[in-house]
Amino acid sequence: MEVNREHIRALLFEKVTGAISEEDDRLVTAAIENDAAVADMWNHIRQELDNDKGRRFIAGIDETRGWDRVKPQLQTHAKIVPVRRWRIAAAVISLIIAAGGVWYFSGRSSSTGQQPLPLAKNTLQLRLSDGKEIPLPSSAGNTITAGTMKLVINGNGLTYTAPENTTDEWATLMVPGKLDYKIVLKDGTEVWLNSLSSLRFPYAFRGGNREVYLSGEAYFKVAKNEQQPFIVHAGETTVEVLGTSFNINAYEPANVTTSLIDGAVISSRKDIKVKLSPGYQSVYEDGKFVTTSFDADNTLSWMNGTTHFHDEKLSSIAVIISRWFDVPVIFDNPALAGQTLSGAIDKHKPLDVFLTNIAISSGVQSYYKGNTLHLK
Repeated sequence: MEVNREHIRALLFEKVTGAISEEDDRLVTAAIENDAAVADMWNHIRQELDNDKGRRFIAGIDETRGWDRVKPQLQTHAKIVPVRRWRIAAAVISLIIAAGGVWYFSGRSSSTGQQPLPLAKNTLQLRLSDGKEIPLPSSAGNTITAGTMKLVINGNGLTYTAPENTTDEWATLMVPGKLDYKIVLKDGTEVWLNSLSSLRFPYAFRGGNREVYLSGEAYFKVAKNEQQPFIVHAGETTVEVLGTSFNINAYEPANVTTSLIDGAVISSRKDIKVKLSPGYQSVYEDGKFVTTSFDADNTLSWMNGTTHFHDEKLSSIAVIISRWFDVPVIFDNPALAGQTLSGAIDKHKPLDVFLTNIAISSGVQSYYKGNTLHLK
């Protein structure tokens, strides 16, 4: 009897979670040894899920929703090995329903609202108040003079100094696709910027507040100063803090998520204010805030070059692909963009690794036309 690839994939998830029977373990072990594609699938699943974070990720899967989505598809196959409902729920982790259309994702926000800050197209840059753009080298130990600022490059980050009598001059750090970058501001606040993100900041903080402007995503570790609150303008929202650590995702100005690690922050939009406690996040969308708990490991995983997603639309994943690998993505059928997937992307691995895993687990194929990635 031919073993269906859907069945094998479900068995692999049972194996990595320890829920597999002896009979099924013998079956899937033989498949790993004799089928290179199955071996690759097993190695990837084990690497991504055979750890504490992976087990927490699996534990959070909604089996009922997963079964409801997968069951109609399984019924369309003439040759399908009967499997238990809980086993199919495990298979949902890596299942995408293939379709085909033309949806384009460049990784840049298209939402209406406040205009995003300028983004570096290909290279890491610092834009000064006079409009001059200073390319930033990737090697450590470089010192650069930029106007009245002196920049010290430390690998994937920089610090700077500016004269105490600096006037109201501002600079914008622009991080391109593929990269992430850290900057230490004049007050000692540390900011980690994700790919395709920009931070506009003053050479020196003066007046009653310390204010910066963010487009994209960043993690802030704010230096405490009770006399001078730190304010982040992100999309259509404002976040006010005294000294704390938090993450802001503001790639879309009208859809901003602020996740508090420690301390306290207040997210606001006009006359609406939401105060957060550690472990909670405010999600601003459709003109209102919703407060939820969040998994800090998943939210901050981008700082280690990975991003985890659960039951996420392929359209949203395409945006991450475009942002992290600096490649436009086109769907050869609009219907494909609405399908969902759970898993992870590792920025430090070639994109083809992720694309191969999609093809193995779901049948979704990819090809390049020029510099554009197509999914079909």
